[in-house]
Amino acid sequence: MFVMNIVRTDVVAVIVLVLLGMCNILPPDELFSGFSSEAVISLIAVTIMGAGLEATGISVKVARWLMRFGTDKPRRILFLTMGITGFLASFMRSIGTASILLPIINKIHNRSKIDKAYLLMPMAFCSILGGMLTMVGTGPLIILNSLLANASHYVHTNSTSLDKYAPFGIFEVFPLGLALLIAGMGYFMLVRSKEEYAVKDKKLGSSTTKTHFRKIYGKEGEIFELKILANSPLIGKTICSLESLMDNSMSILGLLQGNEEKLPPLRGTILKKGAIIAMMGTTDLIQNFANTHKLKASTKLEVFAETLHSVRAGFCEAVIPPSSNLIGQEVRELHMKRKHHLNVLALVRGGEVYHQDALYKLILRSGDTLGMYSDWAVLREFEKNPDFFVLTNTYPHEKVNSAKMPVAVGFFLLAFLVVILRIFPISVGLLLGAVGMIATGVLTIDEAYEKVSWKSVFLLAGLLPLGLAMEKTGTTDWIVTRVLPTTITTPIWVIELLLAILATSLALIISNVGTTVLLVPIAMDIAVTLNAEPRLFALTVAMAASNTFILPTHQVNALISGPGNYSTRDFITIGGWMTVIYLIVLITCMQVFF
Repeated sequence: MFVMNIVRTDVVAVIVLVLLGMCNILPPDELFSGFSSEAVISLIAVTIMGAGLEATGISVKVARWLMRFGTDKPRRILFLTMGITGFLASFMRSIGTASILLPIINKIHNRSKIDKAYLLMPMAFCSILGGMLTMVGTGPLIILNSLLANASHYVHTNSTSLDKYAPFGIFEVFPLGLALLIAGMGYFMLVRSKEEYAVKDKKLGSSTTKTHFRKIYGKEGEIFELKILANSPLIGKTICSLESLMDNSMSILGLLQGNEEKLPPLRGTILKKGAIIAMMGTTDLIQNFANTHKLKASTKLEVFAETLHSVRAGFCEAVIPPSSNLIGQEVRELHMKRKHHLNVLALVRGGEVYHQDALYKLILRSGDTLGMYSDWAVLREFEKNPDFFVLTNTYPHEKVNSAKMPVAVGFFLLAFLVVILRIFPISVGLLLGAVGMIATGVLTIDEAYEKVSWKSVFLLAGLLPLGLAMEKTGTTDWIVTRVLPTTITTPIWVIELLLAILATSLALIISNVGTTVLLVPIAMDIAVTLNAEPRLFALTVAMAASNTFILPTHQVNALISGPGNYSTRDFITIGGWMTVIYLIVLITCMQVFF
């Protein structure tokens, strides 16, 4: 059922539970034990903590820090992106990390024209590799300790030897994971990284910057910060006067005067020396405008790096519906900036676009479409206004609660501290961090429920009892006796390599979690048969189950295949070599570190 993809994987897991129960293979207490397992609780807690950190805007902080290192140096940006990705994935899991960094890479691409394909695949692969740094970074490692705790069900051995099946500490796999991450980063830096690959997109010029707003509203370019110098003729003029001097494709998005930041600035605001204007436009237009009016232009956002980040603000559209009470009023009478904190950049009516003064003098009609720039939090509230119909629905609807960032980080560190010191079991320690974030308002309980991947929960809870059933019915022994000959002289590392290859192959067909649940009991029984260490055989399988680079079927690979314009051949070529490197480093380091 996994291979043929007849139904979803989580549904398959539920079917497994039903069949095991109907055949009386497991009693109810064992049949549903997966739902109360430490692995499932740990998975839920890690997901909630990752969502809590994301809700406080940590991705914006990462983007701002990353952009400071210079977007004109592709190799440096590539290295930092991979390093940050690996670190974040160690506790936020690969798919969560990739989701956060995808808009950041889009921003870097828009600012520097570094080809997205140059950054996205290394980011995706390092998010998978980074999950190997801790025991909570990826599904297979999260469930491994639960499988070890049930070793008595899987392995025929005496009770004294079960002491060898102690759970792995949260950072016990760190040396192994770090070696894999370094190998992956080295592969992309030394083998795959080429300067011309990044620069190639720069030569494409404006073709890569075409957007909906450019085609419909005539708005294009990037955001610049313009500082008013002491000899600027703009000193003493209003924003309205400034707009009359600009090209229609240019827009004023923000203003900082003294310690007061205005997003958007009111048209009657008087400009002063030292004020910093956030203005959008093409490089040539902005540079000419700055030279003419004695302004200092900078493409590197400092003042507005956070408030104008794509996670916080962006372009949006709203249409005037026939039921609107605003029909018949002039646009200037709406006071959109003062009342709603929305920056109306243009209006489209019957295929004609209106800007600036012509825009504000228009009398509104049904069907008029407003092109605006807005803070996403403002837009969320504006959507409730019955006089407008907001067309934009792809913006981040989650609230960014930056004030709670210290609290979220504090509970995250507390959870990991109690786990590292072994004050509580891993599941209890992680749940402490998750509950702490909910109790302090970082997330509401409803938001926490929404963030949990219940598909993964049911997949895991449904397959864990299958391992018990395989042992109880003698299935595991039956498989082992046919996999291994009666006498064997093959080195242990070769058996580990064969298990790793098998786990890698299965993970490409089914899920990495399913592969781990199915193969760990078999691997441990093989280890006992060979007088090897069952705990390490189990770790080999769990680590190899995440070796999913060669096909765009993994969640992370699927996420970046479209934005990066990758083909299946790209994944087979680049991911194939990464798969081989992963296996070599894994087996080698297993011999060195364990």
